[in-house]
Amino acid sequence: MSPRNKNTMLVKLRNDSQWSSWTWQQKLRLHGKHGLTRFFPNIRRKVNEQYIKYIKSYKIEITPYLLSLIDYDSQGNPQKNDPIWKQVSHIDLLSNVKSADYNGVNLNWEMPEEIHYSILHHKYPDRAIIRLTDNCLGYCSYCYLAQRTLDKKRKTLSSSFQIKWNGTLEYLRKNRQIRDILLSGGDPLLFSNRRLDQLFKDIKDIESISTIRINTRALTFNPFRFDPELIRIFKKYGLTALEVHFAHPKEITQEVDDALSLMDDIGYRPIILWRSPLLKGINDSCGILEELLVKLYERRIVPYYLFHYAPYSPARSNLSTSVKKGVRLLSELRRKIPGIAFPRYTLFHSSGKHDIPLVQEGTNEFKYEILANKQYIVKFKNWKDNWVIYPDLQDN
Repeated sequence: MSPRNKNTMLVKLRNDSQWSSWTWQQKLRLHGKHGLTRFFPNIRRKVNEQYIKYIKSYKIEITPYLLSLIDYDSQGNPQKNDPIWKQVSHIDLLSNVKSADYNGVNLNWEMPEEIHYSILHHKYPDRAIIRLTDNCLGYCSYCYLAQRTLDKKRKTLSSSFQIKWNGTLEYLRKNRQIRDILLSGGDPLLFSNRRLDQLFKDIKDIESISTIRINTRALTFNPFRFDPELIRIFKKYGLTALEVHFAHPKEITQEVDDALSLMDDIGYRPIILWRSPLLKGINDSCGILEELLVKLYERRIVPYYLFHYAPYSPARSNLSTSVKKGVRLLSELRRKIPGIAFPRYTLFHSSGKHDIPLVQEGTNEFKYEILANKQYIVKFKNWKDNWVIYPDLQDN
């Protein structure tokens, strides 16, 4: 933490002997009715009122570790435009909802016919996602799965996890074309090491499953989660890939480097793949993206996906760019960094992901259009060779 931007509460916590305990971090996280005032006693009343209103409907949880990376003003409050604070602070989702913002109804990725036992997502023939939990180590305000992770109004099935898990395993045994499993959530690393060991074993016992990936944001929210026992479990079951999420260079810290070094010390580092959305005011500049991607490459993390902000996600109108701006950014960036550090620019659509061509005027199969109601859209052919429509924003 910068000496000129100290927050008294965080200074005290950093000096606690348990600071490096991942469970302690979760226990002491910012959450609940008194979350803001506990960490920021000088927070403006209006801001706290907005926060109280927000948490009645949506989740917000931030670890002390992540709070320690934020820049603070002279009152010990977060700087409004700090790139980390903007990702996790509450956003007014209860008013001014625009056509492609989160509304609790429209879906951008999980379609009902693709979901089995409420946790298995089978969209593509040879791979499937198992969403082990709807909870996270911390919550991104822009989560594209807000209905599953952020929204407190969402109703879940009443059956226990074990019933869902047993059904999922049976589905995988019967659908032998599925060979790749992505463990996601929420964040699967909320599970204990003992539980993860058993889940890995259950999957590995299915002969047709050859590769396993984990999708997590633990390295940003709580890098202490990567303890020796967890990495030994990765090694024991041959975890193929770890998919991680960093949205800004400030998130790549000494603690992150320590977690990566621990993998090397134990002798097992899976393929590490990076993914993040393009976020206005956070990473939508060539300089920030260049710094972030080069830092990843230096750490042997492969930049995999830069996602365009998914439609029907919270605050899309405020935190998203147009697709064309992303194309301009990526085109400018292409010759500034090594090829291996250059990600795919991709969008989420209910019918599947699609790579965005880095052509400003579009292509024959990827077209920019404006509808009669002045709605900006992209129309493209998806992986099934069907034309689909993707809500866009005015070029900015």
